[in-house]
Amino acid sequence: MLHDEKIVGLKGRALSRACWLRREMLEGLAEVNHRCLGLLAEQALAPGSQGQPGLRQVGELWRALDERARWQLAACPYLLVDAWFGEPQRWQWLTGSQVADGPRVPRASFFTVPQTVAVARTVFVYAWSMAVNYPDGARLVLGIHPHCASLLAACNVSQVHELAERNAGWLRPRWLKRVLLWRQMLRAAAEDDGVMLERSRMQGLQMLAAEAWDAAHHGRSAAWSAASSVELQRVDEAP
Repeated sequence: MLHDEKIVGLKGRALSRACWLRREMLEGLAEVNHRCLGLLAEQALAPGSQGQPGLRQVGELWRALDERARWQLAACPYLLVDAWFGEPQRWQWLTGSQVADGPRVPRASFFTVPQTVAVARTVFVYAWSMAVNYPDGARLVLGIHPHCASLLAACNVSQVHELAERNAGWLRPRWLKRVLLWRQMLRAAAEDDGVMLERSRMQGLQMLAAEAWDAAHHGRSAAWSAASSVELQRVDEAP
């Protein structure tokens, strides 16, 4: 599914190219991931952030990435953050391509630093572009539910910006509870270990593919989700 190729102008680093994406979309994805990694590093330095379990466990590795390693990790065939793209119930208030007022349930945001809204805008615009131009690929790249993708694709640019500004608090690292996977990716990027980095990328792709298949065929059945959660927890807890 994957192989490396040099992309001229992208810091001279290799990008993994997925067959369902065009070159320009991968370049855009790497740019988005790079900004998200910068946001993660900034959040890890913010006062009080060490109270968050994910930051306690991998925050130091996020902070330690130099520019080369950050681009190495950013060249990934899927988005490294999530914005509740796989949870249709959070998107029910968005109907008919209108950003309507809906019930709000207060939830703690993972990101609290000043750059959060700007990065969220970048993420939402990229997700919208994928949903419009590559709806099938969006399911794997974004981990987005088909219903969420259709609602997002129905928006115009100004509505997407409004979505990002109103819901920047939705932004969070993907698979934050999968600490082992994050450690593998971060260490592989820092050490320029191409084999381990590609292995961890493939594990992420397999997880996204399984989620996309389940959402399409069984509506995220509780039984599969529970079994998958148990299995992935075993992987994360492995020495």
